[in-house]
Amino acid sequence: MAITGQSTPPPTMPVNSTPGGTLFPSAQKPRQNTGNRYNGGQLVNSYTVIKATSEGGDKRMLDVIFERLKYTIQAEWATGKEVAKILDTGEDVTVAPPARLTTDQKKDDLHFAIWREKVKQHVLKLDALEDAKSKLFSTVWKLLSKIMQSKVAGQSGFSEKSETSDVVWLVKTVRSLVTDFDSAMPEILSVSEALERIITYRQPEKMDNAEYVRVLLSLIKVYGQYCGAYGVHLKAEKCINDDIAALVDEDGDPLTDDVRSTKRQESIRMYREKAIAMQIIRGACRKRYSSLRRNLATDFGLKTNKYPETIDDAVNALNVAEKQLSLPFKKLRNQDDLTFAQNGHGNPVAGTNGKIIDNIICHKCKKSGHYANKCPMESQDEVNADEEP
Repeated sequence: MAITGQSTPPPTMPVNSTPGGTLFPSAQKPRQNTGNRYNGGQLVNSYTVIKATSEGGDKRMLDVIFERLKYTIQAEWATGKEVAKILDTGEDVTVAPPARLTTDQKKDDLHFAIWREKVKQHVLKLDALEDAKSKLFSTVWKLLSKIMQSKVAGQSGFSEKSETSDVVWLVKTVRSLVTDFDSAMPEILSVSEALERIITYRQPEKMDNAEYVRVLLSLIKVYGQYCGAYGVHLKAEKCINDDIAALVDEDGDPLTDDVRSTKRQESIRMYREKAIAMQIIRGACRKRYSSLRRNLATDFGLKTNKYPETIDDAVNALNVAEKQLSLPFKKLRNQDDLTFAQNGHGNPVAGTNGKIIDNIICHKCKKSGHYANKCPMESQDEVNADEEP
């Protein structure tokens, strides 16, 4: 039965349960001092409901929920390991069939009997996998807020996908909506906004590089699901086609269609990788990496292209630049300490314990070389006071 609007979800599993137990292990008992509330036997917090962006939902919250769900079904579902991959990749999964028998093996009764048994087991696994996909569809659907359900129900092809419990479509759609890609909008507008989110995304000052790249790649992944490979523009397409057309095999003959297709995919991945690497540098924190961008631009102007061409190279460039960033501040601090010690504070003076501590200024006598609790001047003042009549 198709789901329409905000009507009752498909009848399968309860919202917070799986065939072997609760959906989230943390939901079994109320926890103290967590900011959550326990209501009707279920833990209610911002990480058990998948919300639309208008409700404050975001990709990080979705990732937490999917990670918990993935952990549970891997541990408790018969085909959990396979079906959990859908939550990560958004791609369909299946079970590899048993290898075909050779002519000689077919003639051998034992080989043939074993093969037939493997085929039966394969069919059973396929049935179990399809059941698990259907249950996962129901589980994900019931984790959606009412607003999110309404948005999903408004997407093109929803009735057909809900009839077949197409969990791959559901996961892709949910991820797209969380990153504001709405296929219910005019296509050209959705594509334009998806591209704009990538280009305008900037690394927050306190966000580490790994998290920054992860968020950026998630935006690019959503764009790729609907718009094709990021960075492969018309000019790139022409270059790829021209390069492949000029390729020949070892005998000088044109390449087969399969080889051409493989070469084309390799070229597309290369262009995509370059474009993402450039966007990583472009969107990196202005305050932390302005020098890196300036140096890369200067080198390019001098006909030396040092821009990274892979994602790993771009991340390494940011990490190296961040390490170098702290050096000038450390050097400046040491220079300031030296100037402070030499400017009006004279030679270091040992404390009452006889030790001289470098780069330390006593706040009592303003001399360098000792802490205030070991100040010799204070001790001398006490002696003078005792000697007074």
